[in-house]
Amino acid sequence: MAPLPATASDCRWDQLAGWVARENLKKGDKAWSKGVPLRFSADFSRRIDVPRIEGYLSSSSATCGEKLTLTTVGSKKFTAAVYRMGYYNNSGARLVKLLKSPTQISIDAKTPPGQYLIKLSNNLRAATFVPFLVYGDAPSEATFISSVLTWQSYNQWGGQSLYKGPDGARETAAKIVSFDRPYDGDGSGQFRYMEQPLVTMMEKIGIDINYVTDFEVNNNPMVFEKTKSIIVGGHSEYWTIAMRDSIDSAVAQGKNLVAFGGNTTYAITEINGRNIGGRTPYRDIQRPESILLGSQYFALGIRKDLISNNVWPFATLGKDAVIKGVYGYEADTALGTRGPGVQVSARAAISPTEKGYVAMSTYYNAPSGASVLNMGTNGWVCSINNRCPWGHTFEPETQKQIQKVTAEVLKAVKTSNWPVAQIDFPARP
Repeated sequence: MAPLPATASDCRWDQLAGWVARENLKKGDKAWSKGVPLRFSADFSRRIDVPRIEGYLSSSSATCGEKLTLTTVGSKKFTAAVYRMGYYNNSGARLVKLLKSPTQISIDAKTPPGQYLIKLSNNLRAATFVPFLVYGDAPSEATFISSVLTWQSYNQWGGQSLYKGPDGARETAAKIVSFDRPYDGDGSGQFRYMEQPLVTMMEKIGIDINYVTDFEVNNNPMVFEKTKSIIVGGHSEYWTIAMRDSIDSAVAQGKNLVAFGGNTTYAITEINGRNIGGRTPYRDIQRPESILLGSQYFALGIRKDLISNNVWPFATLGKDAVIKGVYGYEADTALGTRGPGVQVSARAAISPTEKGYVAMSTYYNAPSGASVLNMGTNGWVCSINNRCPWGHTFEPETQKQIQKVTAEVLKAVKTSNWPVAQIDFPARP
């Protein structure tokens, strides 16, 4: 008879209300990133060709009682420092394990739910990270989805991504890519700039989070059963049909949804074991993103100032506030779309001679009672700590504005106190 699967209680994880706040009272380690400078992944990676110790795991995520197999490239001898990412009195991470040349990482009492980075170090090679996530089964104030399908689609390690080939041309891009390889850049995928700044803020506020990856959403129809809100970070472009069905259903059942990015749920991808492929836009099958989010991707390669409409969540900045340069590199709009009536919380600044659609941040309340906010730019999360690709940089004052608005949204997530939307665009069937 097969053994019963382990549960959080078997690992003695603290999963009672307030567990994230208690977790972050533990001692952090500010040296977690020492020796691994931030390097952007994907099209924005400009890696110097130096010897590295790199690795990947047998799965992007695991839970209590499971083991992840670690495969390394470059050396069989190394140190693996396993960090749980969070706030930890502004340290950013907590060291949970220090292992010598492990072939497996056990998920046990020392690894409570959360996002993790393994730092692989070798005296003769440059250090890199390997990301993974630990999920639990406790009731949560929010479920955060780590967008690993998007990371992998852009991952150029070994020469090919779903976007380009070894020669940098779109024509030589791969049709299928595998999770059985390291991530390029610094090895952490897009976590350090598209998700970590948000994770740090959520844990600082003390939101009880159910951490999952795209795979859990794809594989488990009940993944949102015990949560109140769903959150995605700065770049969550690739969703399977099962993911979209699950999130559509959750919103229809009253679960709130916050997309802190732009170009969210744009492309359909398919999972085949450890491989993924496909990039058909959802709007090509008559399921445009705007039906779910209220707005959808329309612009690439832009950089525009944000003009607040003095409504939630931007009203916290005061009347006529401007956030410089935050719309871009990709941005969304409600213009020319199908979907529910929406409040335009903010819009892009345009010149008098400019024509066409305008970037927007939108918000609406669904018939189920769910609230749905779409920031409409994949420059939002990365700008929190001024870690954006594309050459976009932000002044400290701009970062403070973005952090203040983000905290206002997270307060609604924490308290379940969502405002009533003031509709600017009526429903577009």
